[in-house]
Amino acid sequence: MIILLIIAGLIFCGASVYCFYKANYCACTQAGQCDNPVNHYWLGAMLNALVSLAFCCIALHVEQGTLLWLTLMASCFLGAYISAKSEKLKRCKKANSTNALLTNEPN
Repeated sequence: MIILLIIAGLIFCGASVYCFYKANYCACTQAGQCDNPVNHYWLGAMLNALVSLAFCCIALHVEQGTLLWLTLMASCFLGAYISAKSEKLKRCKKANSTNALLTNEPN
């Protein structure tokens, strides 16, 4: 039962991080055009984080559950950050190779 609660907490933690990054992406790329989705994504991020915290606290009581929740959130944010950095690097390399083809320059 405890393991299932922790797994549920991890799932909601991941959903929270996804909503957080989606809200930031929408706010940065389409400023003023997607106010409602940003609000929905922020609301989703906060609610998912609270549900995750609740599952972790139910599984391991308040003190250890909160520490587990902080660890889960930190690891999810770190994973998303590393993924975004590597995706940006791939996109940059692809753009550089496309620019080289357009200007007839060697790589």
